[in-house]
Amino acid sequence: MTSISNSPSSNLMNSQIYQTEINLEQKLTLSGFEGPEKLLEIWFEKPPTDYRPSLSRTDTSDSELSEMEAPIHHYATKDVIQKNGLYKFKRAGLRTVDQSVWEDMLKIVQCQVLSTLKNEFVDAYLLSESSMFVYKNRLMLKTCGTTTLLHAVPRILEIAKEHCKLDKVEAIFYSRKSFLFPERQEFPHGKFGDEVAYLDNIFVPMSFETSGYVVGKINGDHWCLYVGTPLLLDSDGNSIPDDVENDEDEDDITLEILMTDLNQDAMKTFWRTKEELAQGKLPHNIDAKKHVFDGQKHRIYNESGIAKIYPESLIDDYAFDPCGYSANGLLGPYYYTIHVTPEDICSYASFETTIPVKAFLPKHTREGTEFEYTSFNEVVQKVVDVFQPGKFSTTLFVRHTMKSHLQESLLEKPLPDFRQRDRIIHSLGKWEMVFSHYELEKSPKPAIIKADR
Repeated sequence: MTSISNSPSSNLMNSQIYQTEINLEQKLTLSGFEGPEKLLEIWFEKPPTDYRPSLSRTDTSDSELSEMEAPIHHYATKDVIQKNGLYKFKRAGLRTVDQSVWEDMLKIVQCQVLSTLKNEFVDAYLLSESSMFVYKNRLMLKTCGTTTLLHAVPRILEIAKEHCKLDKVEAIFYSRKSFLFPERQEFPHGKFGDEVAYLDNIFVPMSFETSGYVVGKINGDHWCLYVGTPLLLDSDGNSIPDDVENDEDEDDITLEILMTDLNQDAMKTFWRTKEELAQGKLPHNIDAKKHVFDGQKHRIYNESGIAKIYPESLIDDYAFDPCGYSANGLLGPYYYTIHVTPEDICSYASFETTIPVKAFLPKHTREGTEFEYTSFNEVVQKVVDVFQPGKFSTTLFVRHTMKSHLQESLLEKPLPDFRQRDRIIHSLGKWEMVFSHYELEKSPKPAIIKADR
């Protein structure tokens, strides 16, 4: 049998996966922005009683009682107080942390806050490199480019313990698509084996059960996932299985759509117009974190068709200079987030949502609303129609308490014009994960566009 261990193609396909020595002399040979994000999610065990520090301020991020606009969603809530036309809600847990503390943590990641959006359930931070969502007992941080996301994990754990008395991690998730330019990443990013080893040094095997997975083709588009949960032991040191059947928490659902080879005609909307480019150079915008434009509000959101995906949602978005787009949307206790890199050499768009569909409703917590989609196939089709990718992957993460619903709507139906190349299901303790990869039957010929539209 011929050995392939030293062949160039073998080294290339494995370079993002296996642990290797850090090559400090690696040279960059490609151009373009790294759109695919690193995604971190940490769930903390809820304390017996909500911990709320004694704060009197009523700003956007660090008070016990925070003002907000009237709730714009169709999910019942008992957390909002209405008085004299004002709506307020009580903060608890991670949501009591001052924004300046989060901003300091984000310096470790090498990104900054552009703006915030909030409702009675969650604080959404639009970042210079993607997004962060903060709930009472969980945090989701998603960053693109060459950000050093995992470097911030120890600091996040410190903040939760020192500011909120949250010192027990219930679950840790880290995932990412295969990078476009892995050689640009700083250690431990770039090679998934290094990332797994880095996290295992924090969530040590004596206290946590951890697993690293590579899903999909290692010589094509694949998805890397790390999962960690506390190791439950009896008095004799034997492992105790987690009782998922009696889990009364809200069922957890996350859908990601990771798209590449985007149709360049569709991408024209995601570049700044000549007017926006000019306004970005005005004095009030030069040193601003987020440029303010005169004219149509949320231009890209409306022109691209994104507004039609979840028209009832609250939205916070931004058009980068000269191109690129990010958006955070809130719909009751759920969120969605979108990030777009439109350049033809590295085109990429991601869509992530926790908003359920009727076929996947939690069986013990609530009923759906007329505004929800029937299945995830409908959501995927709506998103694909906006970005028109040549290929894309979907990941669907579902808590096991919904197991009876799993086979009813896991993207089994074909999508028009696309061929499903992979469909892989993993059972991960409390969760089930479905990975699918699609390719356009006939890829469109991309049209090159320029920055000076």
